[in-house]
Amino acid sequence: MWSFTLAFMAILVGCSAMPSTPGNLTLERRTTINDGTAFVQGTIGNMTWQASGVLESGCTLSTITDCYHMYLTSDPSEQLDSKHLDSPRQRDEFHFPQVSAGTEFAYSWKQYLYSSTGTGSTWFHIMQAFGVSENNPLVTLDAVSGTLRIKDYVRGTGGPSCGSIACPTTDLANYHGTTTTHHISGKFGPSGSLSYTITNDTGSTILSYNVTGAMGAGAGYIKFGMYRITFDGMTTANAVVGDWSG
Repeated sequence: MWSFTLAFMAILVGCSAMPSTPGNLTLERRTTINDGTAFVQGTIGNMTWQASGVLESGCTLSTITDCYHMYLTSDPSEQLDSKHLDSPRQRDEFHFPQVSAGTEFAYSWKQYLYSSTGTGSTWFHIMQAFGVSENNPLVTLDAVSGTLRIKDYVRGTGGPSCGSIACPTTDLANYHGTTTTHHISGKFGPSGSLSYTITNDTGSTILSYNVTGAMGAGAGYIKFGMYRITFDGMTTANAVVGDWSG
């Protein structure tokens, strides 16, 4: 009887001695969806995912409940999107279902971008409002040269101008290392609109963009994750996304 009691107490001590991590980090098992050795796509519920890098379900964040870990290597010749080898790029993205022109949409999701993820002067999309007939992004959220910025390819050319106004920007330090919530709504098509707001884990707005008018010629869909063109000297890219709705 005593031996059984001592064994049971030892199990309890072993459980309480399991390592814990500080802040919003917890230990959780990950399941590999894509291991980064090929460009693969699939579906999870009504969401489509595309990954040339590592994509795993489960993560180490307690602030995102239904979470997916994304990882891109620092090697510019590895984990490439095989559909664009003429312009080498890496991709780990989810996207909501396609919607027709004039159909209202409203979505939300969360992302945590690790501060170890660096940037360069080339594009690094975190969000895309994507036009189907254009087969190109219409509006994006990018991390470029240490800055988080909106790029508008309808009212501008993806540069600092979003038509008659300067595109919203903020220091990337305001986005790094915090659980961000993204709310986006609008309509695609010639008489479209877009309302996009990003808040941090205290509920403060990091960046917002609101526009009416043309949002492509027809149908479109919203993407989020990490999608970047590769370059020599880039860092690894590490993020967690999840808790989407819409």
